[in-house]
Amino acid sequence: MRARDVVRSLTFRYIVRYITALSATVFVLLALLYGVFSFNYFSDLRDSIVDELDALRAVYAGQGLTGVEQYLRDQRRLENIGRFHYLVTDARGEYVAGDLEVVTRYREFSDGWLGFQLALLNWGEPVDADFLARAASLGEGYTVYVARNYADAVASGALVFNTLFRAMIVTWLLGIIGGYVSARSTLVRFEQLNYDLIRIVRGNLAERLSMDPSTGYARELAVVLNQVLDQMAMLMQGVKQVSDNIAHDLRTPLTRMRNQLSQLRDRLDPGGQDDVDRIIEECDGLLASFNALLRISALEAGGRGPGEQRVNLVALLQDVVELYEPVASEKGLTLDFRAGAVAECAGDADLLFQLFTNLLDNAIKYTPAGGRLALELAPAGESIQVAVADTGPGIASEERDKVFRRFYRVESSRGVQPGHGLGLSLVRAIVSYHRGEIELEDNRPGLRVVVTLPAARAPG
Repeated sequence: MRARDVVRSLTFRYIVRYITALSATVFVLLALLYGVFSFNYFSDLRDSIVDELDALRAVYAGQGLTGVEQYLRDQRRLENIGRFHYLVTDARGEYVAGDLEVVTRYREFSDGWLGFQLALLNWGEPVDADFLARAASLGEGYTVYVARNYADAVASGALVFNTLFRAMIVTWLLGIIGGYVSARSTLVRFEQLNYDLIRIVRGNLAERLSMDPSTGYARELAVVLNQVLDQMAMLMQGVKQVSDNIAHDLRTPLTRMRNQLSQLRDRLDPGGQDDVDRIIEECDGLLASFNALLRISALEAGGRGPGEQRVNLVALLQDVVELYEPVASEKGLTLDFRAGAVAECAGDADLLFQLFTNLLDNAIKYTPAGGRLALELAPAGESIQVAVADTGPGIASEERDKVFRRFYRVESSRGVQPGHGLGLSLVRAIVSYHRGEIELEDNRPGLRVVVTLPAARAPG
């Protein structure tokens, strides 16, 4: 089974769409959670800085600059995570106290908020850290800056987000792989059902689909299809039995009536004999149809195979051409016969002769005067192809399968050409009996009938 077939299957596409929609939903949720986390964190960060500034203003108001310096030293000794950083400057902007250097480059946000970056030591290595700060006036020209480093929180959030994102990607990939395996398993079961069904339809309608030992839709579908095949076989057998019974039961009285008409003809005057001759001709046509029906049924029953009789197709087709060449010439048709090489097949010579006479007779019947007929034989690997082509009206592509049905006739030929619609049915029955194939093609203009028969095996 090709990977392209699995990828294009409905099951795989459904799984991919489901996993993609699920992954996109998870991604949106992660983005929303990250946004909510960031908003809450920075809201708390700003509130804490504002509260710390209020505390420093209160210390300065009660204890002055000395109290502020002591407060800053006490806060620095705490060494807690996410602690505040401070800078006190005088009226000239020079350093007075705190653990931050005087920053000359900073970003100013709305409502007096500042952002800047400093290098902090982390395990002895300088690391750039982002700070969010806000300034407040203490009085007497002193200004205090309170800042907090938010890089750890951003890094933690990014780490969580990246981890979840990578997990989502891995989940998506594993889901795709699992979906491929699941779709392939399902496709294998249904492909086997399709193969078995085609084999049954093209071969023996008495066979049935094999049952999957495990429960599931494949087994349920096989059960339903087997029921359909049972019903179809019963209906086909009923129709076939009715037609066979009619043909068999009416053939005897029709033959008796024809013989009586023949005896009656000799006792009539010439005018009456012409009328009886037409009735006898109609009887002969009906008897031929009944015989064709019974022969088709016998061939389709498959009571015996073609055997090992070797038939020289070149010689057989030459006999067919010799038989019908005068008929074609009388109608003003040109008949060409080409045989690429000596070809033999295993089969029944009488049936094969009838097969090609039926095809050539149809070609002559439907080709207008001045047309051309061609009978070609050519080897095709381990098979032999025989093509009968004409320049008649042809058969529309949508009707090419229908003309093999019993009693089916193309609408344009009804009332124009005699027949009962059994010729091609008998042709296909003979081809199937010889385990061959038949195809109808466009001859541009006209019809080209290609019969493929297995070549006879070399002796020994």
